[in-house]
Amino acid sequence: MVNNVMKEYPRVFLQTGDCFLAVQPTLITTVLGSCVAITMTSKERGVGAICHAFLPNSEEAHKKQHDPQPCRYVNTAIENMLQGMTKLGVSIPDLQVKLFGGASGISAQRVEGSAYNVGKRNVDAARRILKNWGLTISTEDVAGSQGRKLHFLSNTGEIWMKRLTGQALRALDRSTNGLDGPNVRKLA
Repeated sequence: MVNNVMKEYPRVFLQTGDCFLAVQPTLITTVLGSCVAITMTSKERGVGAICHAFLPNSEEAHKKQHDPQPCRYVNTAIENMLQGMTKLGVSIPDLQVKLFGGASGISAQRVEGSAYNVGKRNVDAARRILKNWGLTISTEDVAGSQGRKLHFLSNTGEIWMKRLTGQALRALDRSTNGLDGPNVRKLA
């Protein structure tokens, strides 16, 4: 099933700090560690958006000038995606929202409340900001110490995810995009 989906739709690999707004069905793939991916889907309109944010808050950067890559931050990535969806005529309360990533390194896990635990800070920021917009997270897979490879089908909101070990991160199976085997699961 998954490999059929990969052949049927155009594919995009989402880099760190990017957002993608799909107005046609697209399969978007990204790999997460401490970064978070937030997906938004309007099934009614058949459009979806995803970000790959690696820092929680643009205000922490203390930048006075315009940031050419607003999706590097959770707060500005969410704002960017919501603006795009609104321009397409999507009603914000009707969005299906999902959250993934936010893994922490072993050393960051040892120190409770560590500022070095960027993964936890990213997840906390995403939850807080989405709640402030009145959005409910329908599905999430966050935290822990493993990275994730994520595949997002934009028009339906379907997610296929594989947890990555350190070895898997170094040697992703590019021939199948990592979607074969028992460790891949489809999420709602």
